Amino acid sequence: MRKIKFGILSFAHIHAWNYAQVLKKLESAELVAIFDDDKERLARASSAYNVKDTYLNYHDLLKRDDIDAVIVTSENARHKEHVIAAAERNKHVIVEKPIATNLRDADEMISAAKKYGIKLQVAFVMRYHDASLHIKELIDKGDLGKILSIMSTNHGKYPGGWFGDPDLAGGGAIMDHTVHVADLMRWYTGDEVEEVYAVTGLNIRNYLKVEDVGLISLKFKRGIIGSIDCSWSRPDTWPIWGDVYMAVYGSEGYVIVDAFVSNVTLVKEGKPLEWRYFGPDADLNMIEDFIKAIKEDREPRATGYDGRQALEIALAAYDSIRKGEIVKLPLS
Repeated sequence: MRKIKFGILSFAHIHAWNYAQVLKKLESAELVAIFDDDKERLARASSAYNVKDTYLNYHDLLKRDDIDAVIVTSENARHKEHVIAAAERNKHVIVEKPIATNLRDADEMISAAKKYGIKLQVAFVMRYHDASLHIKELIDKGDLGKILSIMSTNHGKYPGGWFGDPDLAGGGAIMDHTVHVADLMRWYTGDEVEEVYAVTGLNIRNYLKVEDVGLISLKFKRGIIGSIDCSWSRPDTWPIWGDVYMAVYGSEGYVIVDAFVSNVTLVKEGKPLEWRYFGPDADLNMIEDFIKAIKEDREPRATGYDGRQALEIALAAYDSIRKGEIVKLPLS
């Protein structure tokens, strides 16, 4: 069995570290090279995952003929340059969400993937979590009847670093957390959003230049109503990053998915609360499926277009907050 050889473009995003760990586990993959423009972070990643081939210039990594695919986990605003450069070198790409910080960049990335014939997968890992996948199967079988509404939360802690930089991140909690559950809603309903209304309040962390609280209401073309609480509402001492919780209401049934409920809480005297998750590894499932998509020459489960559509919802939320009114999609 031929291994798919991967490079990782930047460890700026916190998810890069787990993706690297997954690549080291998989028999079907090999992590052979990493790039980072931060020398200290590059050295830490190299040591942590025993990867000797490291680069401070991503073009040098992409020149290598032995690399089949890359995972782009740089700052949101840098996704476009890294994805397009990889496509031009005929490397398949997993790009962290959100796909970009504006629709023009997203469209150019999608066009580059088509032009050079590479697979472009957006890291919507929740499409690969066993719990959310089971909900999709129930909906597709008609067990819930006609979907009427979906209530969701994707809470978390403030990730720190560049996530608080509006230029690099493209926004705060709304940009960071809306896209995950918005994508699941699109996937579950097979429908597109036509109206967005959003509000934000006083920041929990008043020193931030970006928002850390937000609530979004959605209306889909077929009349389904949705809501997303995307806030970084967990304190910095919280033992887990957050949650993905969805309540799906149908004409014939109701189902809840609480994706990260499989855990134990550990308390030790003199030490902080520990949260130990033992549920499915959605990151592993996603990367395994991406490898199969390459080998089977098929589209990934979460495409560049899916990334674009979820991003449009987040951008519409910001537009709604600025205007104080409902925003209709598509954005002009």
